Amino acid sequence: MKILHFSDTHLGYNELDKVGPNGVNLREQDFYDAFSYVIDQALILRPDLVIHSGDFFHRPSPPNRPKIFALEQLSRLSAAKIPILIIAGNHETPKTIYTSPILRAFNTIDGVYAIYGQAYEQFEFGELVVHGLPHINDDKVQLSEMEKIKPVDDRFNIILLHTSIGKRFIMEEYGEKLYPPERMELLNQFDYVALGHWHNFQKVSKLDAGWYCGSTERMSDTEAGIDKGFCTFELAKGKIVVPDFHVIPTRNWLQLTIENCHEKTVDDIEALLEDFAQSNPIKEAIVTLQLLKVKSSQSITLTNRKIKTIFQTAIQVLIKRQFSDDVLQNPGIAQKTERLDNLMKEFILTNIEEKSQADTLVEAAQKYINLYETGEW
Repeated sequence: MKILHFSDTHLGYNELDKVGPNGVNLREQDFYDAFSYVIDQALILRPDLVIHSGDFFHRPSPPNRPKIFALEQLSRLSAAKIPILIIAGNHETPKTIYTSPILRAFNTIDGVYAIYGQAYEQFEFGELVVHGLPHINDDKVQLSEMEKIKPVDDRFNIILLHTSIGKRFIMEEYGEKLYPPERMELLNQFDYVALGHWHNFQKVSKLDAGWYCGSTERMSDTEAGIDKGFCTFELAKGKIVVPDFHVIPTRNWLQLTIENCHEKTVDDIEALLEDFAQSNPIKEAIVTLQLLKVKSSQSITLTNRKIKTIFQTAIQVLIKRQFSDDVLQNPGIAQKTERLDNLMKEFILTNIEEKSQADTLVEAAQKYINLYETGEW
């Protein structure tokens, strides 16, 4: 049997205040394009089954556009008689009983199977049994549902999980779950462990056949330069699964870090920026620039506006500055100061539970603090 595995499509995600000619936020459209590419490839590769290991949508109550788009794309698979099984991740799982699970809408499409009820379920596809454990808010309920997991003898067995396995894979998101280490051996009884939540393609070293296929698009500069894609694999008796990774063409996200700016002249820093812009495909790309140990006096000259003229063909330039000012210290007095942006970030992260909302506020606060410090206000 040939299986296609993808995950963390985050339909409905958007950022930037830029829209395309179709009136859709550019980054939101990027996620639709990546999803469409996977469906296109599924129609070409003709797998016996498609599996999605969570975070299909970015929010539990997505707007109309991502919902309509999802139904249209899944209907393409249905028309081609290619079944798909989806489990709910932490992003689309409602936090209260007052919100209906969005994946329930998929029950209206033939060949689409969704596991969203915060309970373990299994489905049979010929000689294959697919086990699914969606995101479950209550830890006690999660452990209780895990007790039900058991591979079926003399059949192929695949399990879908949306979780962090090992601290190495922790993303520190709201509602994130860490898979109990004492239950790891159970997972090695499965022919393939299809994992979601971690956004980079990665094998779990403690498992024989446990793989994160990663997200279909980049969501932060920690993923800059890392390919996004989906996996395909075939099940065969007595053979450990090693999936093939298929790269999805996505928007470039480039990153440059300039260290020890305080030891360089402004002209030196500008030259490094211009060389990077000329030697990389920055057109329509997202660019992250990190200026480390930069002086405030340098920033007054090297403003955000000036830097962005060097990268004017990029759709977004994220400029991060770590300041290192010359401060006169009185050796007789112990001095400790805390930067305003650090205090603001700590306050936001402490008081806002929803990580995506907190990150947006942190970014906005940093933007205005940078405007003040660079003199652009």
